[in-house]
Amino acid sequence: MTPKPTTVRHAGWALLMSGALLLGSCSAGAKGSDGDLKVALFIEVANNSAVQSTITGVQDEAKKVGATVDVFDAKFDAATQVSQLQNALLRDYDAWIVAPVNGDVVCDVLTKQAAEQKIPVAVVTLPICGRSVNEGEELWAPGTLTYVGGNETPASFKAVMEHAIEENPGAHKVGVLTGPDLHPITLSYEKALAEIKQEHPDFEVVSKLRTDYSPPDSQAKAESMLQAQPAIDIIITVYSTMSKGVVAALQSSGRKPGEVKIYENGGAGWSVDQIKSGWLQSSTGFYRATAGATALKLIADHPDGQDVPHVVLNDGHNLLKGQSEGQVGLLTADNLAEYKAESP
Repeated sequence: MTPKPTTVRHAGWALLMSGALLLGSCSAGAKGSDGDLKVALFIEVANNSAVQSTITGVQDEAKKVGATVDVFDAKFDAATQVSQLQNALLRDYDAWIVAPVNGDVVCDVLTKQAAEQKIPVAVVTLPICGRSVNEGEELWAPGTLTYVGGNETPASFKAVMEHAIEENPGAHKVGVLTGPDLHPITLSYEKALAEIKQEHPDFEVVSKLRTDYSPPDSQAKAESMLQAQPAIDIIITVYSTMSKGVVAALQSSGRKPGEVKIYENGGAGWSVDQIKSGWLQSSTGFYRATAGATALKLIADHPDGQDVPHVVLNDGHNLLKGQSEGQVGLLTADNLAEYKAESP
């Protein structure tokens, strides 16, 4: 495999990037001294509660390790993120933490251009370079330092679908809400869904609609889905924000909790409340704050870039009750008490 970057560069204070969208910075320790670790955090979009938890996780860890962190918001535009990354090559950041908008688009700059300049890159949540459909060690892209995540792989999505099948034996009409076409998470989800369709033909997907992840769009799509396919009794979503829209659609149609069962990935605080109320049957553990903190800790604890694991699964978080190593943790009424959501 391609060697990982092994040198963490320490230089002067990083200037603002030309053309970049700088959100803010967090600092600790002797600010501006040559010994500080200067880190650039690149995120998908700032006005998203899950992404905000990534920022919080990195910033909190920065206070512990004595680092300064600048946060760059791509506003969910892959081209903007590439521009930000390329501009960062001209500055003196010691390391990057990247939550990619699109892992394929940023592949070259993260695995080749940053590596050539010996900039350690920790990728969080979404794998890069076409690896979103992979599992385990294959989530890591050679040329980067590490990957922290693993809760949005095909196996993670499939576990939720299999849980729905186990709880609802027999024939069912199923609706599915996913993200945009060709998005890496959508490709991962589609791989899992294709396997489920082949293995469980009674779990009949009668409607599958794309969303932009927002509750309003998800509600509109769910309303259309239920009007076109009123026999749907199970809806599965990629993420909690979609489920919010589904619940709103069900409520507006006069349905009661449990009449249409909802299964999701994402484990937000909202999800916990909805499992308690009966609108949501299950979710999954999702720890973007922990993933961000873990990425920064690995960078800070290994300044020579040696002995860093290629892959840290479960976002670097402890396992839930009943969760096995390497598998996503299912969040149900049985283990809600031990779960602490990292996004609202």
